[in-house]
Amino acid sequence: MVRSLEPPPRKRGVTSHLDTSRRGLIGRLISTPAPQPEPEPEEEAPHAPMLTVLDPEQMLIPVTDFGWLTPEDARRVADALTGVCAGLPPAPTIRVGGGSALVDPDDRSVWANLIATDDELKAMRDIATALVSGIEPLGYYRDRRQFKARLPVATITDTTTVEHLERVLATLEMYRGTPWQVSEVTIFRRGAGVWRTLTVGG
Repeated sequence: MVRSLEPPPRKRGVTSHLDTSRRGLIGRLISTPAPQPEPEPEEEAPHAPMLTVLDPEQMLIPVTDFGWLTPEDARRVADALTGVCAGLPPAPTIRVGGGSALVDPDDRSVWANLIATDDELKAMRDIATALVSGIEPLGYYRDRRQFKARLPVATITDTTTVEHLERVLATLEMYRGTPWQVSEVTIFRRGAGVWRTLTVGG
């Protein structure tokens, strides 16, 4: 939906194939008019998107980050989180509704907000807290308040205008997505994509 709001690329114009070899008065008098070919459109001008829309696998509800880990440390964290996820209760059901952008000083994201009942949102926070607590025995201490009920859908670019951003947010504000169950926790390697997917509730 956000990608569909991007303005179309601008055309540079058309190229004409009119024969201009006989420019003089005599040339114009003796020449036989020839049928003129249709002008051909030139290639589209270079187009920079207003927003960089994320791929679906990058549209994840962030819980926490671990910074740089060695392969062995990453496996230890993944094994610990696998056990945590298996012990969680059935996953809550949520859906997208509304949007926000630039919510923090260094933030360049456009977010889709999540809506659910108070109990379901509490269940989401409980999942986040359990994940952060589950790695503390390994020596990783993270802010348990980092979780927010939203997921990124795009990032701001140097060409993003205020008008376009306002249009996207207004569209997100009216949008209500299909409910889905939060049944998985994804371990995401920055720059490499999804590394492991863990099932919530075993």
